[in-house]
Amino acid sequence: MWVSEVLLGDKIPNPPKGVPTLPEEAPEGLSERELIERHSSDARCAGCHKRIDPYGFALEGFDAIGRNRAADIKSVTFDGTAVDGLTGLRDYLVNQRREDFLRQFSRKLLGYALGRSAQLSDQPLIDKLVRTEGAPIGKMIEQIVRSPQFREIRGSGQ
Repeated sequence: MWVSEVLLGDKIPNPPKGVPTLPEEAPEGLSERELIERHSSDARCAGCHKRIDPYGFALEGFDAIGRNRAADIKSVTFDGTAVDGLTGLRDYLVNQRREDFLRQFSRKLLGYALGRSAQLSDQPLIDKLVRTEGAPIGKMIEQIVRSPQFREIRGSGQ
């Protein structure tokens, strides 16, 4: 979920009512992956899980605090791209989802700089940030600082 929503800006709906929650630990004889695959075979769950599970599966080589662990880290993303672990996920994000990542990063950076959420009126600036050649953060910050959104108080006429 975090990769989808925070890094890429995808909107993932809340689970439908009546869908059973997953237990904290997989039952005896099932791996976490097998438990999730079984859960996502439910038609009510499959739509969202096929969008988020490949990222989680790619990161299964790490435990909750980032230590390496043995796991099946191969998966296939929603768009059919094969991903193998952290390196494969990174390559996928850099090559197939670069613009989505840059758009979300720009939206978050601008929101942080302005102390508010990005708004529809900020879209031209976000588009400009996404198109920043090579996307160096210094240039992106400079564009934000030079923008009317940053330099003027909204609604003050100044």
